[in-house]
Amino acid sequence: MTDPMSNEPQLDVVVVGAGPAGSRTAELLARRGLRVLIVEEHQEVGRPISCAGLLSTRVFDLLGGEVAVQNRVSGAAVHGPGGRTVAFDAGRARAAVVDRAAFDMALAKRAVAAGAGLRLGARAVMVRASADSCAVEVRDRARGAGAATEVLRCRAVVGADGPGSLVRRSIGRHRPALRLQAFELRFATPRALDTSTVHLFAGKQTAPGFFAWTIPVGPYEGLVGVACEPGDAPARARIEALLRDPRFTAVFPDVSPLGAYAGTIPIGPIARPVADGALLVGDAAAQPKATSGGGVYPALEAARAAASALADALERGAPTARALGAYPRAFNEVVGAELKRAARLRRSYAAMSDAMVDQLLEAVDDPELLALVVLVGDIDFPSKLVKALLQKSPSLLVLAGPVLKGLL
Repeated sequence: MTDPMSNEPQLDVVVVGAGPAGSRTAELLARRGLRVLIVEEHQEVGRPISCAGLLSTRVFDLLGGEVAVQNRVSGAAVHGPGGRTVAFDAGRARAAVVDRAAFDMALAKRAVAAGAGLRLGARAVMVRASADSCAVEVRDRARGAGAATEVLRCRAVVGADGPGSLVRRSIGRHRPALRLQAFELRFATPRALDTSTVHLFAGKQTAPGFFAWTIPVGPYEGLVGVACEPGDAPARARIEALLRDPRFTAVFPDVSPLGAYAGTIPIGPIARPVADGALLVGDAAAQPKATSGGGVYPALEAARAAASALADALERGAPTARALGAYPRAFNEVVGAELKRAARLRRSYAAMSDAMVDQLLEAVDDPELLALVVLVGDIDFPSKLVKALLQKSPSLLVLAGPVLKGLL
C-alpha cells in the first residue's frame, strides 16, 4: 500500500480495527471518495466474539435493514437479590439477538463494497499521528514478533481498536477509569426456552456494580453472561456460581455449555476522542452504555459523526484536533450526553445495597409503573424511563434517596 521510497501518503485514512465502529467509519469515509484501509489484527473479522449481541432495533434503522438477526425479544424478567422477580412484555419486538461474528463480517463487507481495503492478520504496533502526516506500523501477526513491519503512511488514523486501544495510548489519552470484567457462556438446553424474554440477575454476590443476564438465541440455545466491577472474584467464577443459583435454576434447570467468551467493557465516554490527525470510536473511546454494556448503537452513531467530521476536515485541509472537534460535538448531541447520564446511573445503582434493590423492585412491581416501563423503556436511552418513573411515583426517591436523585 506504500512506496518505500516516498514519504507521501498513499492512503487518506487507516482504520485500526474491523469491529462495527471501525467498519462503519471506513464505509462512510469510502463513500466520500477517500482512500481507506482497515487493518485488523485477527485472521477473521468478528472473532473472537466479545459481545452478547442483543441490539436495539435502532441499530437497524441506522444500517437501513436487519443484519444477522437470530431472534427477537419483547420482554424482560428482573430477578432481585432476595428472589423477587419483576417481569414485563411489550407485546412487540424491542430488541434483536444477532450472530455477532456474522454481524461484524457483514459490516466489514459493506465497507469493502464501498471501496475500503481490508487487511486481516495485520497488527498495529506503532502509531504516529499529527495534522501534517500520520503513520501506522503493522506486523503480520501470523509470523510472530520477529516479523518485519510495514509502515502505512496516511493523512489520518481512526482508532477502533477496542478497550486496550493502541491508538488511544499513542495520542496520549488515558484509559477509562472503569473497565468492567465480562464473561459469557453459550448453552444448550433440552427444554424449550421462552424466546421472547431476556432475564437479568442482580445482587452484590452475583455481579457487583452490574448484573448477569440470559439471552435466548433460539428455542433450545441461549447465552448466559455476567459483567462486574473488578473484585475478589473474576467474572468466570461468578458465572459458575450463577449456574447453581436457585434464581437461575428455577428458570433454566438443565443447561450444557457450548462455548465461552471473555471481554472487557470500558465505561466512559472519553472526554476528548480527537487529536491532531487521529480520532477514536467505539470501545477505544469508551462509548458502551454503562447501564447495559451494549456498545454497537453508540459506536454506529460515533462512526457517522466521526466520518463526517474527518471527511470534511480532509477536504478543507489538515485534520487538526480543532477541525475534528465537530465529531464529539455531533456525537454528544445524539447520544454522548446520554452515555454520561448512564454512567452516573450505573454508579448510583452500584451504591445501592441488595436490600435497596429489592425494595425498589417491589415498588416498581405495580401495574401502572410496569405499563410505563413498557411505554417509555429504551435500552439506548435509559434516563428517559428513570425520569418518567420518578415523575409518576415520587415515592421512589424515598427508597433510593440520593442514589436516583444523582441522575437528575
